Amino acid sequence: MRIWRRRKRERFTPFDRTALPEAEPLTFEESFAEGLLVSEAAGRMALKNRIIVMALRGDEPFDPVRASGAAREVLHELVQELDEVAEWSAAERESAAQREGRSAHQHDYHRADAWNLRLRQRVNAAVAERLTELRNDDGYLAEFAERARQEAWEEIAGVIEARLAQEWPEIEIDEAYERERDDRMRSLSLALKRDLAEARQRRETLDELDDSFGAWSD
Repeated sequence: MRIWRRRKRERFTPFDRTALPEAEPLTFEESFAEGLLVSEAAGRMALKNRIIVMALRGDEPFDPVRASGAAREVLHELVQELDEVAEWSAAERESAAQREGRSAHQHDYHRADAWNLRLRQRVNAAVAERLTELRNDDGYLAEFAERARQEAWEEIAGVIEARLAQEWPEIEIDEAYERERDDRMRSLSLALKRDLAEARQRRETLDELDDSFGAWSD
């Protein structure tokens, strides 16, 4: 008769966080490059949304000169936000220098966080300075606005294609159809606005879940 024996449970060594290799902190140059990239992307998204709203209103055709002006305004708003974050980081760093111990959460800064807060201050200030320079570059603004226009059209076209992919009933074009044309266009415009808003909301939610730069910009 075969006798079954219970296997001895293996003992595992407790996890030792101190044994992990220390992560190399980002350099100022790396943080600056990433910060500028993220800020430009945020600016194009803001400008793209403005272009979409103008397109749906149908007030007037796209004007590259006005779009460049809008790009300059968007960059100015970004500069203001970055300056505010830089000032906040400086004040928080002074306060954190007086606190010892370990952080209770990601926004509970102590003396050990002073270096990161200083880096955040420097990066935000440097990105703000660079965007201020770019606001006066007509060639950059034109390219910035054109990329935003292309992204706006891609989003609008995607929504239109999705709606056209639906099954449409056979329509008889008569006098009533022509009279009701304006009402149908308004209804279609409202539907497109709703679809675009939902698409933007889904995209922003995904961006929040995958915010690779949130470590210093929050």
